[in-house]
Amino acid sequence: MQSPTPVHEAVREHYAELARTSNTCCGSNSLYDAQLLQDLPSEVSNFSLGCGDPITLANLKPGETVLDLGSGGGLDCFLAAKKVGEAGRVIGVDMTPDMLSKARANAERLKFTNVEFREGYLEALPVEDASIDVVISNCVINLSPDKTQVFREVFRTLKPDGRVAVSDIVTNGTLPKAVRQNMEAWGACIAGALDVNDYVRGLDAAGFVDVRVQPKSDTDRALMQLPIGLPFSATVTARKPSNTEAARAPAADSIPVAADQINPPNSGLETLMGHLVDLEPLEDGYEVHFAGDPAELRALAQSLAQSAACCSSLRFDVVDAPDGVHVRITNRPAAQFVAASSIN
Repeated sequence: MQSPTPVHEAVREHYAELARTSNTCCGSNSLYDAQLLQDLPSEVSNFSLGCGDPITLANLKPGETVLDLGSGGGLDCFLAAKKVGEAGRVIGVDMTPDMLSKARANAERLKFTNVEFREGYLEALPVEDASIDVVISNCVINLSPDKTQVFREVFRTLKPDGRVAVSDIVTNGTLPKAVRQNMEAWGACIAGALDVNDYVRGLDAAGFVDVRVQPKSDTDRALMQLPIGLPFSATVTARKPSNTEAARAPAADSIPVAADQINPPNSGLETLMGHLVDLEPLEDGYEVHFAGDPAELRALAQSLAQSAACCSSLRFDVVDAPDGVHVRITNRPAAQFVAASSIN
């Protein structure tokens, strides 16, 4: 196994503590459809540290072999196992022994015989070449200090025509220096997040086709549009070419999202973006200036805070000012935002 970097060590300690205490990003799991979670005990279904639902995104089929990157307590592996059935197989890879112990105990308790958990790094996956039908992951690839190598490893493990279905945190630009250098923020899925266009280009460079990275929700689309480096949740899909497929399509230069998908007409978030007049960089974030009705802007800013509460260390503070309403968007240490949201 490769030697851990300081980022690996910081991330591993962050998630080991969560495994030991059973703390999660949210008090209950609202990321998945309730039908997916049925038949699982609440202590398993609610132990989610992700930012989305890669299971629905993957459209898994009976008999497929699935690889989960950063499998944590095993929730996505168990959901995948139910989809692929007894003829299928699910492999979870995680670098945190405490998480692996938790996941293996859950698998034994729930009697999942088609799931196994392996210790390893995303940059050197303990998985055979061309042995996987689908790679899934939930808010983990951003934690890697070498995402280019992760993309290469995913490509290596997939069978020809195999596919990727990932939920992750990305940004629309460069994060503030204080966030990038904060090791706690690495563990919180913030400091290591790639610019969305770099994510697309990285997958393309690894050999994938049909690469698509999109904001997960309307609120994430709004965060993406702010002209500053802010993290937001995204869905990521891609495919390894088949053996008989023609040469790969050229690299994408920008996120492949249609203009009319960015903000639905007449949405409240479109209104908020329309009031943006200025922004001021801070040591650990930005102060965004909006002009408009304070009550309306407070309500719109609240929707941003609610979206960011589970999977982001962003703090949103609304401040009345002579020139309108300012929304102070700053980073909080990881320990301060687990299972909490804040807007004043």
